[in-house]
Amino acid sequence: MTNVSERLRINMLVPEPHPGAGGDIGLFRIARYLAEFGHECRVHVVPYVFMNDYTTPQVRAYVQQHFGESGAVYFKWNGEVDDADCTLATFWPTVENALAIRNGGRRFYIVQDFEPAFYPDVPVNYSGAENTYRAGLHCITLGAWLARLLREKYFATADHFDFAVDPELYSPTRIERRKRVCFYARPSTPRRAYQLGVDALQKVKSARPEIEIVFFGTPELPAPPFSFTNAGKLRDVELAALFSSCEVGLVLSLTNPSFVPLEMLACRCAVVEIASERFEGILTHGEDAWLVEPTADAIAEGVIRLLDDDVLRARLVEAGYARARKMSWRNSARQIETVLLRNCPNAEMLV
Repeated sequence: MTNVSERLRINMLVPEPHPGAGGDIGLFRIARYLAEFGHECRVHVVPYVFMNDYTTPQVRAYVQQHFGESGAVYFKWNGEVDDADCTLATFWPTVENALAIRNGGRRFYIVQDFEPAFYPDVPVNYSGAENTYRAGLHCITLGAWLARLLREKYFATADHFDFAVDPELYSPTRIERRKRVCFYARPSTPRRAYQLGVDALQKVKSARPEIEIVFFGTPELPAPPFSFTNAGKLRDVELAALFSSCEVGLVLSLTNPSFVPLEMLACRCAVVEIASERFEGILTHGEDAWLVEPTADAIAEGVIRLLDDDVLRARLVEAGYARARKMSWRNSARQIETVLLRNCPNAEMLV
């Protein structure tokens, strides 16, 4: 554990959060750990739609209800921040907010995904998100691939923090595991390649009609052309139970990887994902996961291979479980802290 000798005053600007959203969970986890490490962490929640009429007490109650207790202090964003050593933007529209304030210390940018890809059909938002990487903020990215992308394509300064899993939330449960495949199904999120997954699972179902297929992630879905169960949007404990009941989990990541494959591994569920340089240092094909080309045939072949080959699946599950258990959110938050301390020369010494 790092010995902290300085106390930072930190402002964070975060978008209005949605329960269960991986990016939002990550931001509140970071804030909680920074406060736990001894820093003064003030989180300003920027309203866009449903929080426009919230008061600061209502924001605090909402965050506590959906994201847990924290030593960080929460506010509804009103355009102002207290003096601080640093201010962290965390979503591309919050970069403009961070740049507009006159105080707040050095500006940083927590980047958890390549956000222009969120808007493939909205050019103004695509270019707007891209431009935030050129704004001069020091970026701290989730994973090394994203830091490398921002440095090489946008000439940004960037460090990264590692992907992680919360073992208190995700671990094998006492539930029967059976010939079952779960699929992270998000048709409204293009980067999750929903239709590609449906096409692949149709091939799986055709080849192995006895296999049960469970979709999760969205309450309402267009019905695929095969029998399936939609588990809908699940809480952490329900996700852990689902992953623990399945032999194979399918997640498709077209931008930065999702946390979901790691959470599956932490529950001893074998993972099929898309092969990409984005997984360097996170998942390794044939060692702890099965990474395939982004075609329906390749995905289906990967799922069937893991369903049929008990020895291979068991080997991947054991190695994946061991890897996931080493991924600590506390260590990842320490990596962020190290970047902030290194770049904030006026930090207050801890007493």
